[in-house]
Amino acid sequence: MKYWFPCKPNRLSAGSDLFTRLDNDTGWIAEVKKNGWRCLAYKEGGALTLWTRHHTTINDPLPELRGLLTDMLPDGCVLDGELLHNRTKEIKGVYYVFDLLMLEGAPTTSLPLWNRRQLLEAFIELVPTGSIELAAQYRIGKVKLYHDSIEGEANEGIVLKQITSTYNASESRCLQNPHWLKVKRVENHVYTRR
Repeated sequence: MKYWFPCKPNRLSAGSDLFTRLDNDTGWIAEVKKNGWRCLAYKEGGALTLWTRHHTTINDPLPELRGLLTDMLPDGCVLDGELLHNRTKEIKGVYYVFDLLMLEGAPTTSLPLWNRRQLLEAFIELVPTGSIELAAQYRIGKVKLYHDSIEGEANEGIVLKQITSTYNASESRCLQNPHWLKVKRVENHVYTRR
């Protein structure tokens, strides 16, 4: 199975007029952006491989998570999500799933987001543990969700996605998806001279 470079959202300012207009637009959903590593889970020939968005393998053992994904995913499946492991103190070994790129060897990237989500929910919601989390989707109150999401270190903001959007995958590099917008917390990096 070939590697798919995941698409990435465009950046949107929390103070922009567009963000305000999309607040209660039900043609767009919002998902909380977790503080993790972008992670694609591939299952092929019964084996599971976890990839970063830079096409490098994730070699952390993660036995519980790897076992669950191996048992749960059908062969020829590719999931997109965030591995919540090394970036925060409280959360370890959790896979935060938000999209489906391939199912049983058939690409799903040309399907609209709402359809990919239905396919994803069919097997993700059956997981009986906290090691795999399906991203909740919100249709209204996106501005409040953003402000609530940036409290603490576990989240970085939200990603807005048009419900009819296809998945903009590439074989060569991560492409921008014009129908995905990231509203991220402004980091206050202070440089001090020594």
